[in-house]
Amino acid sequence: MKNRELIYNITFYIYIIISIFVWALLSNNIDPDFWARIIQGDAFWQLGHILKSDIFSYTQTHTWFDHEWGVSVLFSFVLRHFGYWGIFTLRILLAFLIIYMLFKTAEYKSEKKLKILDFCLFNLALVVMPSIFSSALRCHYITFLFFILFIYLFERVRKNGENKLLFLLPLIMLVWVNCHGGCVSGLGLLCIYTIGEALNKKSFKKYILTLFACLAVMFINPYGIDYVKFIFMASTMPRPFVTEWISPFASSNPIFFWFKLYYIFFLFILIIKVKDYKNDITKYILLFVCAYLSFVYIKNIPFFVITSIIFLYSDICKRIYNIIDNNKERLKKENNNDLLLTYEKRLNFIHNILPYVCMVLFTGFNAFCIIQPDLCYLREQPVSQAEFFKINNLNGKILAPMELGSYLAYKLFPNNLIYMDGRYEEVYFNKEKELLDKFYNAQEGWEEILKEPYKPDYIIIPIDALINDYIPVDYKSVYSDEKYIIYSSKEKLKDMYYMPVPSSLCRGYTKQAFKKGFEFNKIDKKSL
Repeated sequence: MKNRELIYNITFYIYIIISIFVWALLSNNIDPDFWARIIQGDAFWQLGHILKSDIFSYTQTHTWFDHEWGVSVLFSFVLRHFGYWGIFTLRILLAFLIIYMLFKTAEYKSEKKLKILDFCLFNLALVVMPSIFSSALRCHYITFLFFILFIYLFERVRKNGENKLLFLLPLIMLVWVNCHGGCVSGLGLLCIYTIGEALNKKSFKKYILTLFACLAVMFINPYGIDYVKFIFMASTMPRPFVTEWISPFASSNPIFFWFKLYYIFFLFILIIKVKDYKNDITKYILLFVCAYLSFVYIKNIPFFVITSIIFLYSDICKRIYNIIDNNKERLKKENNNDLLLTYEKRLNFIHNILPYVCMVLFTGFNAFCIIQPDLCYLREQPVSQAEFFKINNLNGKILAPMELGSYLAYKLFPNNLIYMDGRYEEVYFNKEKELLDKFYNAQEGWEEILKEPYKPDYIIIPIDALINDYIPVDYKSVYSDEKYIIYSSKEKLKDMYYMPVPSSLCRGYTKQAFKKGFEFNKIDKKSL
């Protein structure tokens, strides 16, 4: 029996790795802020310290409270030593660890295991958590991994009284707080377990002490107390124009269709089971809190998926096994041995054979999907635009959509400065963000961004943006492709320009995309 379980576990996790690999290839895009992460990491390795102020923008900025600096150091190290495939492998590794810990925790809490349920839940997780499997490598991976790890340790403490494991949490928090602002979810877990165990009339003082210890280590960071203030501010800061900060039920994007079905299904199970809340109040507080958070913001979807799988897995298994046992008892009472034998054969097929059949079939389907995948998707990045600036040796200030700023800074600094990038709540003031939104949405007051002190030398605008109809005569179109138009001010106009190959036609850009155009040790350190 043990050998059979070992073979299944090995097969199942190999299947998981293959599936994650395929999804990584098929959704191998690059996060717009990835380049800012590499820049910060490069600064650490080349200068011996992180950047605490923005040097890439020509607009007013404040102290850069970079809550992702630790991951930036890791990303930069991997990219410089192992190239893009190192980054790709790191993405797969982190995604696998998330799934591994997810099922490890779910099965730890469950008295019984159902192999076909493992298969179904994993494949469901692939499509309902796009921020993990359908997005590029991001710092959020660290938060989801540590979030599961916290739950796993809590459940071991609750189940077996392994209180010494709580000493690990402040150490994990020390790493977490210097990698991603999502560390506040760890504090949230501590609060929920404290309140839940108090209502369960069980010992909860140890959770309070652990909470204070985790709060204390949060101050061990490059910015001190100001960093902690920033994290709590940023966690509650509204971002109505950022996709992650809207409700998935308010989004028409088809990528959230399966999550909506998943949400309704598991919420239905949760509501049915809530009558048993007295058995474990902590469980139901955590599930309803995560259900609410995932309903409010897209970025919180994984928290509900993770907690629902962990805490409802055992309930589903019990329910299925109860149905199976009841059917067996009924057949035994009827003395229908032939039907009982047939029933047990079918159960054996479903439990011991069907999971392997499904894994083979889905692996074959995954293999069919891999047809000449790109090394990376750069279609949404201003690749040929950056090349246009470089081959024509254009210097000056660039106004571009927020999501393009990070790549432009990575490729064009110090010859060109950007208006802002996706780190806006970390670096920039609200006024600059509001002006940018007015401009690209052609709203009243859009022209203010073209006046001093914001006046740009160059403007990059999506080709289908309404604002193209309002660009003043002081700016002339000098380059366009299928995505963007570049406008130059009269002062920066040239008689002739070299034209780059559009990014959709040149696979060579992919190989060069991760090669930076500057080194920190060659720049005046006083400006850093």
